Amino acid sequence: MRRRRAADCPTIVGWVPDAAALYLFAGPQPSWPFTVEQLRSYESRDGHSAWAVADGERVVGQFELTVTGASAWLSRVIVDPAERGRGLARPLVELALGKARTFGATEIGLKVIAGNVAATRAYRAAGFVETDAADRPDVLAMRRALD
Repeated sequence: MRRRRAADCPTIVGWVPDAAALYLFAGPQPSWPFTVEQLRSYESRDGHSAWAVADGERVVGQFELTVTGASAWLSRVIVDPAERGRGLARPLVELALGKARTFGATEIGLKVIAGNVAATRAYRAAGFVETDAADRPDVLAMRRALD
């Protein structure tokens, strides 16, 4: 795992083939067609970091964290479509949890589109539980303690 590089971004954007996949990946904020500029637009936010998981130089996944005090926020988690179905989502989430701990977070939250079954399954397997903090009916809010 390493910080996401600018050179990784075209590859990651390429993993999002259409507007429906973009919605599952990033919610309603970015518009289709998805661009590198949209992916990188969060980089200037306080406490934000973007991480790539690579097999050698080949990126196979990414996630983003925003840490404010003891709270972390996990977002934009994605696995290379060519690598899906190989059990990489759970280890990717575990890497994100570990990174949040290194930044001093003691809890982490996320939002996931309710119909994103694979992501919801991976988050539940990593110990996340649903909360009542969802702001839209098509979204599940989830949290877990980082012990």
